[in-house]
Amino acid sequence: MSVRDQERREREARRRLDQAMRRADGEVKPAIEARAKAADRRKEQVKRRIEVGDVQPRPLPGMREDSMASMKSMESMKSMESMKSMESADYASEVTQEDTAPGSNMMENMPLEESMPIEPESAHNDLAQRVTGDTRAGGDPHLHAERKEDEIAQEMTEDTGAGGNMQTHADRKVDQMAQEMSEG
Repeated sequence: MSVRDQERREREARRRLDQAMRRADGEVKPAIEARAKAADRRKEQVKRRIEVGDVQPRPLPGMREDSMASMKSMESMKSMESMKSMESADYASEVTQEDTAPGSNMMENMPLEESMPIEPESAHNDLAQRVTGDTRAGGDPHLHAERKEDEIAQEMTEDTGAGGNMQTHADRKVDQMAQEMSEG
């Protein structure tokens, strides 16, 4: 679709929108004006009553005839007695004291078994090595990110042969699309 066609369509859409807005205004405007006039009349009546002094103030809410008498408050409930604490909490499972003792077999076949106990610095370095391993960045997250960026750019620009250069890729895509449009 050419730019002229797009501009023509936009002008047509705006014209239709303007017509719909004018039609809605014509339907709603009389009701709005009537409400505004009624509000102005009420405002003037209130002003006149205040100035002349013939206003009868409304009684307080508790004194009006449509008010209900207040109910009596309920009495507070008595507190429950606290439960006695248990003497000791036994294990809920079949795990015995010997199984949970230090040096027992609880940590057998765990993924980090060889790196127990965990030292924060070595765990950090180990994680960095594992995360950056696919780009051979040696644990450097910045180098890893740069290499990943280059890898993704190479993949994205592969179809145009731009060699990872996104600007060249975009230019070639535009040329390709223009050629397809002129052929079609």
